[in-house]
Order: sequence, then C-alpha cells, then structure tokens
Amino acid sequence: MSSIRMDGFLPPIVISVIAFALGYQVNSILSNRPNPSLLTPTDSASSKSKNVKSSSSSSVSGRSIKSASGSDGGTDTESDEEDSQAALESELGATKFSSSEEMKLILVVNDELKMTKGKIAAQAGHATLACALTLKEANPRLFRAWQNQGQPKIALRCANTEELEILAAQARSLNLCARTIRDAGRTQVAPGSKTVVGIGPGPARLINTVTGKLKLL
Repeated sequence: MSSIRMDGFLPPIVISVIAFALGYQVNSILSNRPNPSLLTPTDSASSKSKNVKSSSSSSVSGRSIKSASGSDGGTDTESDEEDSQAALESELGATKFSSSEEMKLILVVNDELKMTKGKIAAQAGHATLACALTLKEANPRLFRAWQNQGQPKIALRCANTEELEILAAQARSLNLCARTIRDAGRTQVAPGSKTVVGIGPGPARLINTVTGKLKLL
C-alpha cells in the first residue's frame, strides 16, 4: 500500500475526503443541538444572556476550543473570550435579508503564516464551527437560510494579521458574524497567532462589501 506524502502537498482526493468529513461532522453536531426558535421568549432571552456572561467553556461562549493531534494538520486552537464577546455583542439578529437571496460563509486565511494545507484545513474547520454555532444561537432564521442552501463556504486569503483584524471589525460593523481563530502554537505557528477569520454565514451582498476584493485561497 503506497504511503501519502506529508510534505505540505496533499492529493486532491485526500483534500476532498477531509472536506466531506468535516462538513458531515459539522452538520451532525448542529442538527443535534436544540433549536433556539422553539424556546419561549423568556427562555430565549435568558439563554442569550447566559451565553454573553457565562465564563464556562463552550464554543459559543468562547472560553476555549481545543483539539490536539500529532499529524501535520494537528492543532491546539483557542477562541478567546474577547473575540467571542465581540461576536455576540454584534446585532446578529438585526440582519435584514430575504431567504431567497444568496447566502455564504467566508473563511479568510492569514497568508503571512505560510501554513500547510493540512493546517489550513484544521483551522478552517474550527472557524466554520465557531461561526455556525454562534449564528445558530443568535439568528436561527438566518442560519437555516444558509443551511438550506447547502452551507456554501468560500476560502480566501489576506496578507497579514492586521488585515485579518480589520476584516473582522468591518464585518461586525455590518452586524455580520465574525469569529477569529487563535492557535496555541504547538505545531507550525507561534502561540496566539490569528490563523483564520470566519465571516458569516450571511447574505452574500453584505459579505462581499467586506471580502469582495480578496483573492481565492
């Protein structure tokens, strides 16, 4: 049986399998979470308040998200409290849209870190999950519109960390979900490096005003 080279270049079939498995896992996790739209107004408000104020560890409240692996794409990732708080304080529920318009999630990779394809795939997975869970809690109707369209995702690149931070701030100013992923620095990059920012899911017309000039990954 031939071995797969782990020199930073993965065959297209391997990348396709990783992408399929990741999408399946995210969809399974999301489908098993309770739907916030089924809560009473009082329960919904209470749930939102707990998510903003709680210091417990979860992907929505954002104390930390950690996953360790010894492979080339392995990573210990942390989504910090400040980023989570900023995402939840955006008026995600105020986004106006038509369910028939195009929806998408953008994953912007920090190009200055020169991560391998395996590393990028892992970081993009963290960003996808963080954005999806945050939006499902804050704006379930918008989340469902994106989900019903097949959960479209596009990977782009930005020049450096400064540009990554600017993009996140611009997205939040438009009441778009933006989640920035930090790496614990156990494989390829320095501790605290901002690897990927997820923008959306949301209306393509709004997201394009933030990321429309970026190049494909």
